[in-house]
Amino acid sequence: MTFTRTSVAPSQALRLLHRLHFFAGVICAPLILIAALTGLVYSFAPTIENLSNQKLLTVEVEDTRLPVSELVDIAQQHHPDLPVTGVRIGDETSTTRVLFADDQLPESTVHAVFINPYSGEITGDTTQYGSSAALPFRHWISQGHRMLWLGEPGRIYSELAASWLGVLAMGGFALLWLRQRKPRRVQAMLRTGGSGRVKTYRRHAALGTIAGLGFIFLTFTGLTWSSYAGANISTLRAELNWTQPALDTSLTSNSASIAHDEHAGHHMPMAASISESESIDLVASTALENLRTPLTITPPSESGQAWTAAENRQSFRFTTDAIAINGETGALTNRLNSADWPLAAQASAWLIQLHMGTLLGFGNQVVLAALAISITIMICLGYSLLWQRRPRSGWPAAPRRVVLQHPTKGTLILGAALLAYCVLAPLFAVSLIAFIVISLCIHFVRTARKPQDSAL
Repeated sequence: MTFTRTSVAPSQALRLLHRLHFFAGVICAPLILIAALTGLVYSFAPTIENLSNQKLLTVEVEDTRLPVSELVDIAQQHHPDLPVTGVRIGDETSTTRVLFADDQLPESTVHAVFINPYSGEITGDTTQYGSSAALPFRHWISQGHRMLWLGEPGRIYSELAASWLGVLAMGGFALLWLRQRKPRRVQAMLRTGGSGRVKTYRRHAALGTIAGLGFIFLTFTGLTWSSYAGANISTLRAELNWTQPALDTSLTSNSASIAHDEHAGHHMPMAASISESESIDLVASTALENLRTPLTITPPSESGQAWTAAENRQSFRFTTDAIAINGETGALTNRLNSADWPLAAQASAWLIQLHMGTLLGFGNQVVLAALAISITIMICLGYSLLWQRRPRSGWPAAPRRVVLQHPTKGTLILGAALLAYCVLAPLFAVSLIAFIVISLCIHFVRTARKPQDSAL
């Protein structure tokens, strides 16, 4: 097939983009709006959590800290029938959290008993969710943003919203770019003047130009949590070796004798009959010597395995190292520095934290809130354009249908890009097919009405 350089080639692709942007904007905008409003609240959730839980999370500094094993014993008095799954040790101004598994709680949720590490006083007993250690309010907001409090079926809403947000952003930018004349394209794309529908359109376009990259960032980081696209992204990351390596926790003769840094080997071997409380204190001591707080120590899930200790995520922490520790000797048996992960795995972790508003502190949260507000304004301006475009009677007409009997080069490129994205995001593919069906139905209805109108 040969392609001729005529005005038809860009026009056909442009009209296709316009039609796709129109249908997606009309139908998917409500889902995106819900995601933006819940995301606006979620963006400040870490700060709200810290401010509203000061008594639970912070303590006054004293001279002497109690052994970690004693704090665990105190916590176990409140949950004697539940197994300890970890201990989160904070800095000198933070409470210590003793974590308990409970089959009655949802997946990735544990009980957390908060204890003053100096006095042993329990400051609170609540639940904690996920690797971000979210407390109930932040977890509740997260569930609303992620699945609209509808459980697993609700994730369809957020996946559709995330997948179409990026398409709308890139499609809108392409439409605007192709419609501007050189050499002042960018300047023209940022105009906001005019009146009536022209003014609304220019404001919609200028805001999309400024915030478009942020919308695309929210799309691809948001899809990592989705059901279908998220599974495909995980598979792709594994195939490209973009995943976080696993810490070796085996207590073989080779791994147990490895000395990874100057602190290794500080603890002399203990008898095999060492008690669990002594193991906790040995592990905590080694962890505090080798890692930064806050950190979490976790007991082995089976015999013959080492304890693990890992640095927890927090603002402006770009690495979260992990170590394996022999519970009988306190010796460091293995270390995994996140700086040694594949660069793509490190970048993925940073991007996810950026999306959660936990990587760069309050400033990170302000930017996320600004993006959420921008999405809301964009949608309002888009519907305003739709209303201003309406005829004197009836609903606004959709952009002209495009005949694809002779696809141009631009159309084929657009089709290939959409096809690749459909493979990555299956829900996007299903909804795109639905849009095509709707478009065909509108065409057939209009075609069927024409003979009647002419007869009248």
